[in-house]
Amino acid sequence: MGTRDTPELVAYPLPQTSSYFHGGPPVGSVAMVSGLHQEKMNCSHVFNLFCLYGNVEKVKFMKTIPGTALVEMGDEYAVERAVTHLNNVKVFGKRLNVCVSKQHSVVPSQVFEPEDGSYKDFSMSKNNRFTSAGQASKNIIQPPSCVLHFYNVPLTMDESIFQKLCEDHDVPKFIKYKVFDAKPSSKTLSGLLEWETKNEAVEALTVLNHYQVRVPNGSNPYTVKLCFSTSSHL
Repeated sequence: MGTRDTPELVAYPLPQTSSYFHGGPPVGSVAMVSGLHQEKMNCSHVFNLFCLYGNVEKVKFMKTIPGTALVEMGDEYAVERAVTHLNNVKVFGKRLNVCVSKQHSVVPSQVFEPEDGSYKDFSMSKNNRFTSAGQASKNIIQPPSCVLHFYNVPLTMDESIFQKLCEDHDVPKFIKYKVFDAKPSSKTLSGLLEWETKNEAVEALTVLNHYQVRVPNGSNPYTVKLCFSTSSHL
């Protein structure tokens, strides 16, 4: 992906259930997320999950309310999609509550210390997936499911390496694996992974999305990309 000076924020039509169609106030571009596992969730894990529904600009954990974070997204449509698909989803045994925040933006507090990990700016992250109309059109907006689509993994990546990855990061192991046939000129692989339950797949995606895989003699690591698949089972 080339460099860009001014990322284009892509707007999607709101569903008919949106507050816009019922005379309600416009939704904001900040989501409030409560019910986060305090030991297992951090800013990057929140990003890994929310980036499936729009660009994530900033994530800030609220020190006064444990297990709660503010997520500033690229536009109100991204927040609308995140609320629609992630509210009431269970992650690490806790049920998320995702709603629109009254905050207009997310800013670090004056006493913020970067090393405490409670705040992270993702506005320039290359892992955001909605930074241009062309890039955004490739995203299939799906609710969480037990099947994950993986892509951008090196040709050397196989089922055993994926299983080892799950084991090393203490996430549930998948039960089925399918790799798509790669073109002769392709430098990466893509395929599907199925877990026993939707909750297990969500946990795996939250932790392993954007994991970097290094290959021997490779100049740059491969960033593993995960998203929820349109397939319900393999």
